[in-house]
Amino acid sequence: DRRLVYGLLFSLKQFCAKMSRAPPVEGLQMLLTGSCAIHHLETASGLRFVLTTDRQTTDLRAQLRHIYEHIFVEYVTKNALWDPRAKTPIASSEFERVLRQFVEALPCFGSRA
Repeated sequence: DRRLVYGLLFSLKQFCAKMSRAPPVEGLQMLLTGSCAIHHLETASGLRFVLTTDRQTTDLRAQLRHIYEHIFVEYVTKNALWDPRAKTPIASSEFERVLRQFVEALPCFGSRA
């Protein structure tokens, strides 16, 4: 599923770049499908952060930016053992714990009665 979402986002970015007369300011932010919403943030360095939610969830740009600026930077980029060129999954239990805690606290991920 991760590769399919990446391929979709990559293809849409290429498509939009070719169809637009002006370069996109922020790029693709949210995509609604028949069954879900895909929220997307791409950093200046090309890192991509994606959350999938139900269709009723609105803009999560602020939350994705928080994940990047306050969780990823703090627990991954400041980790001397992390090599961004390695193309391997992030191996940090502290990063995973803090990320999970933040995401599970979002209203859109709360229990639905």
